Amino acid sequence: MKNKSKRIIKTLLLSATVALFQGSAKAEAKKSLSLDLNLGLPNGGATPEVSKGQQPIVKNVYKIMRNGDAKLIAGHRSHSSHRSSRGGHYSHSSSSSHRSHSSHRSSGGGSHYSHSSSSYGSGSRSSVYTPPAKTAGDYSLGDRTLSTGIHGSDVDQLVPYLVRYYYLKDGVVSKKGGYYVYDSNVVNAVKHFQKDAGLTQDGKLTSEVVTKLKSWSASQTTIPLGFRDMSASAETSGFDVDELIKLLINTGYSPDPAKLKKSGSHYVFTEDVHTALKAFQAYHGIQPSGELNATTLTKLKSYTK
Repeated sequence: MKNKSKRIIKTLLLSATVALFQGSAKAEAKKSLSLDLNLGLPNGGATPEVSKGQQPIVKNVYKIMRNGDAKLIAGHRSHSSHRSSRGGHYSHSSSSSHRSHSSHRSSGGGSHYSHSSSSYGSGSRSSVYTPPAKTAGDYSLGDRTLSTGIHGSDVDQLVPYLVRYYYLKDGVVSKKGGYYVYDSNVVNAVKHFQKDAGLTQDGKLTSEVVTKLKSWSASQTTIPLGFRDMSASAETSGFDVDELIKLLINTGYSPDPAKLKKSGSHYVFTEDVHTALKAFQAYHGIQPSGELNATTLTKLKSYTK
């Protein structure tokens, strides 16, 4: 009798549970306006596929309209996969040009993580940065090789070096756009420097020439006679003073050998040398100023006893 009662109670409970489940299912069905159908069409349709979790993967999605018609959602492709382990949930989805992919993995620990990204269009464009072209004022000495016709701030920086070391006279270089031009005067000055420095005499200013020029000393310059003014008070010395004394000795107007003075390896333009030069000028009908002007220089170089 006891066992029979237990079976009756168990049957009633099971019937109530089924009825409750069916009632809930019908209520949910009324709320839903759309339904995903796995049609299982043999040709061109969706072939039913089942994952490891025995859950269907829907490839073609139809929408049930209010009037009962079924409509295929065009241009939509979907793929989904489900993996499950111990109670966690992980999802990732991305869309591009109306294609979708989603994956769900669950892991232990009860945590949830999601990530999504989207992009549109057939491709992406990439641009390469192009720096603006340099102007004449953007260059520093040594940035580029200088040759005839070039002008700019680097030529401006070069000219003072050539003037300081007696390769170029101040004020003889042409200008363009407010900057010095690498003209024939500059080319000749650079060739002269290259000769003194033991470099190829091509008149082009390379980085190698710039390095040599920056460490140069005026005492190394083979200053041609007449290139600069000589002064006894400043005790001018150099190759040009050496040449002047040699010419004065050759013409018979030699300074007193006992009074000759040297600075390094070069003679100094002393007061005694200055007096000898005035004597030469007076004897040849030139104003005895003691200055080495063009007329005096020409006479000295052409003099024969």
